[in-house]
Amino acid sequence: MKIFFKSFFLLIIVWVFLMPLSVHGQVGKMGKMGEIKGVGSTPVDIYALILEYNKQENVYIARGQVEIKEGLRKLTADYVRYNKETEDVYAEGNVIFQDQGDVVHSEKMYLNLFDKKGTIEKGRIFIKQGNFNVTGDQIKKVGENEYAITNGEFTTCDLEKPAWKFSARDIGITVNGYGKTKGTRFYILDYPVFYLPYGAFPVKTERQSGLLMPELVTSSRDGIKIKQSYYWAISKDKDATFFTHYIQNRGFMFGGEFRYALREDLKGGWQAQIISDRDYNGTRYQIKGRHEQVIGQDFTFKTNIDYVSDKDFIKDFAPTVVLRSENVLKSTAYVEKPFAKSLMTVEAAYFRNLIVRDNDRTFQYLPHATFFTESIPVMKGRFFIDLQTNLTAFTRPAGDTFTRLGLEPRIRVPYSWKGVNFLLSSTFYETAYLINRRDTEGSTTKNRQTLKLEGDANIQLMRNYQAGFLKLGEMQSVIKPQLKYTFVPNSSPSDIPYADPYDRISQTNAVTYSFSHYLNVFTPSAVRELSIFEIEQTYGLSGPLPSAVAYNSLGVQQQLTGLSGYTAYGTLPATTSSGSRFSDVNARLTLHPLKDLSYTNQTAWNVSGLGLTTMRNTFAYTKQKSYFINLTHNYTQGLANETLFIVGGQYKMFEGRMYMRYSFKDQDWIDTLYQLVYRPKCWALTLTLVQSKRPNDTTFRIGIDLAGITTNQLGGGTP
Repeated sequence: MKIFFKSFFLLIIVWVFLMPLSVHGQVGKMGKMGEIKGVGSTPVDIYALILEYNKQENVYIARGQVEIKEGLRKLTADYVRYNKETEDVYAEGNVIFQDQGDVVHSEKMYLNLFDKKGTIEKGRIFIKQGNFNVTGDQIKKVGENEYAITNGEFTTCDLEKPAWKFSARDIGITVNGYGKTKGTRFYILDYPVFYLPYGAFPVKTERQSGLLMPELVTSSRDGIKIKQSYYWAISKDKDATFFTHYIQNRGFMFGGEFRYALREDLKGGWQAQIISDRDYNGTRYQIKGRHEQVIGQDFTFKTNIDYVSDKDFIKDFAPTVVLRSENVLKSTAYVEKPFAKSLMTVEAAYFRNLIVRDNDRTFQYLPHATFFTESIPVMKGRFFIDLQTNLTAFTRPAGDTFTRLGLEPRIRVPYSWKGVNFLLSSTFYETAYLINRRDTEGSTTKNRQTLKLEGDANIQLMRNYQAGFLKLGEMQSVIKPQLKYTFVPNSSPSDIPYADPYDRISQTNAVTYSFSHYLNVFTPSAVRELSIFEIEQTYGLSGPLPSAVAYNSLGVQQQLTGLSGYTAYGTLPATTSSGSRFSDVNARLTLHPLKDLSYTNQTAWNVSGLGLTTMRNTFAYTKQKSYFINLTHNYTQGLANETLFIVGGQYKMFEGRMYMRYSFKDQDWIDTLYQLVYRPKCWALTLTLVQSKRPNDTTFRIGIDLAGITTNQLGGGTP
């Protein structure tokens, strides 16, 4: 609604200033009256069958097929009278005003160019942006920023048999103020649906404070849920939203969000919500926010907070399945200072383990500081050196705590010989630990020293050729065989603390061999990747390989399980099999035969008897403005065997989407979503059914959208 009034009043203001202020020319018949000097520098031309000028009264009259043009604006009527003394303009008979697609129709129009007041009778206004149609028996401009409409109607549908419309007996409006209505009715197919004796709404040309549309959801777990929000436009660079959320089986949740963007380098947003949960028998809350700021010229401070009162809050209240499936929340605050060829960061990180109820044994990084340099060339680039250091204090309320200081100088020597690329590198690890033991209330120190030597050799074979199939044109094929050697003389001592994989560097003497093939297509506008194939395996030269992820350069296991190298409370599953010289065979295949068609496969195969350990297949196809399909299968031995199917499309006024996730391991559906949207020209109805096992809940949502008036997302979205 507020978009309509903003556009409507801008149109009225343009109309007020359209008419001429002074006229020069000759009176005549059956032709052009002359050229008029308008308000700006654009000339105004007037055409009419009969043109008259009363010198005594200083009045201009145009009769018959009157047409007034100023640039892209045009006014036509049967009769126009302009009094230069009083600055009054009167037009009647098929009055039509056009301005870049916006159109005003009326039977009569009165206007005073001096006080900017006027009236149009039996008026009909069409505003192209938003497809707004407004009618009124009388539309008056009664003050500098005040308007009055009698017996008005408006809709974004076509006026002939509109699907919906609003009507009001009297409407009084103050621009950059408020509008007040009497006798307001809402119609669907000319049938009244509801009635409001009085109404009020903001009418401002900028963001405006006010109530947002309520949200309504029915849930098998929580009952009826109603959310009402209030938006506060504090200033141009700040705003806030407050809400009350009624949840039938739990109680009232209260919350709010504050956003700010004072400068490009000073912005952020914070939100909080709290509920006295009857179902949980306690008070629960969440605090979430981010802040970014540059201090001085290059000192950066950033924070990202996500804190909850209990481990089940996300599962119970997060809006999507993706969020409800989180196992850990991480809150960070860090400062960053770049130097000429180095960078220093100091970070505080707090982890909330959502798997266990007691978070006291989870390590927190308070603080975690790093300093590293760029690769610095020595002896005109014959070799390069760099340095990485880290300092981390691992704290927690229960259990031993410790502080770790690491120093890692590295030297790299690149070399090429007859097309073969070599890279030799040596990294020295010096790590010191200060251990605080809870049982003895004392502290001890430990240290670790080791070395990692690496050698890498690869060659790239390239060929360009023309391909006739699928009209691909010029193609480029790149083959890259690679051999990598890794040597670590000794393992980390078993008595040093363990917080993440950095604390366990195993004795290694292994070689990794890999083969890669890349196929690219050259188009007139860009280079398109057609296919990628990569395969690798590691072999232990001195004996069985340790259980580690160090040899998996493709990162298959990490991608499939969603784990990262540094975790707050555990270790990564191994991609190699302990007791075997051979690691898993890791492979990745990506195909893009068409611009909108893709297929990806990632596989890890254990050669020591376990067979397939991990595999992910993804197929995606999109036909623009028609339909899309996405099918994904995810398998991790002993952990997961799931498939995700998403399909959607549109046909004429209908849109549909289906989301289904099934566990072959549990032989049950995890999440399903069915959504149907009916979207005629000026409104939309959205029906959404969501069924979820995390938590066990079925919700039904209804969404109604009146184009240009409101977009009320009562339904839709990913489950």
